Amino acid sequence: MNKHERVYAALEGSPVDRVPLTMWRHFHKQNQTSTGLASATLAFYKRYDLDLIKLTPSSLYAIEDWGAQIVFSKDDEQPSYLKKPVITEPDGWRDLTTLTGMDGTYGQVLEAIKLIKRQLADDDVPLLMTIRSPLTIAYQLAQDVLFDHMENYPTDVHIGLATIAETICRFANVAVEAGADGIFFFNQLASADLLSEKMYQTFAVRYDLIALEQVKSQPVPLVLHLYGENVYFESVNQYPVHAVSWDFSHGNVLLKEAYNLTDKTLMTGLSNITLEKGTPKEVCNQAERVIKQTGGQRLILAPPYPISPQTTDANLQILKKLSMKREK
Repeated sequence: MNKHERVYAALEGSPVDRVPLTMWRHFHKQNQTSTGLASATLAFYKRYDLDLIKLTPSSLYAIEDWGAQIVFSKDDEQPSYLKKPVITEPDGWRDLTTLTGMDGTYGQVLEAIKLIKRQLADDDVPLLMTIRSPLTIAYQLAQDVLFDHMENYPTDVHIGLATIAETICRFANVAVEAGADGIFFFNQLASADLLSEKMYQTFAVRYDLIALEQVKSQPVPLVLHLYGENVYFESVNQYPVHAVSWDFSHGNVLLKEAYNLTDKTLMTGLSNITLEKGTPKEVCNQAERVIKQTGGQRLILAPPYPISPQTTDANLQILKKLSMKREK
């Protein structure tokens, strides 16, 4: 199998010659330009011969074009940060305008997609574009005041979320047109620690489905990432996605349970903590346990979060060697 065949078979629940492997990390300085983001992403992919590329721009890329004042990082290890929230008052949600998804920072990310696909040429590796959910972006725009606004000024927040969802819908569509093979949809507030289930359904799922409206009808892979602990795991079944990504080790649904709760492919199995602090042998043992436990069915081996810059090369190389060994 080539990489495209392997990944798509795993997403469909079909037999594979070996479990696909993917990882990703932030390059906080390089991702400030299209060429830097493309070059860093390709170098990481080639070093570990991954089966799937997840394009991971700055965590703040989605809010720059709404006037976010950002202090940009001067090195790859320290993230850029927001100077102050963009929205502080309820009427700020009404002031948001729908973006084309093709200009500004969104346009820079589209250019990175095109650069990567051009440089991959005849390479068969699929590329997923990371897109943040509307409520995730709302949280980035307002920080913790969002929760007060959701409780006390829900109409204002709904107006803002509708604007954000339409923008993300447009961007997801043009990202696929630019060459992305699919979408990695990042939901940061899918946790019972942050929202009641009713609030989650009302403010998150509702607008997520709007954001995915155009791409869901296209034959492209869609992966839903549920961030954090105590996530609403079963909500994945409401989404038109092929796979779910989550941290199975921290207050969340375990792998064995997940197979009974959804028929989606599971994109998980690696621990960021083990990758960063463990030995190569411990990393290898964890990967082998997960593959054995799941039978390698409906599984894409991946960490839930970006690889820490402190993770040793040896710990990542062992996964590459494990993949090569299993393919033979």
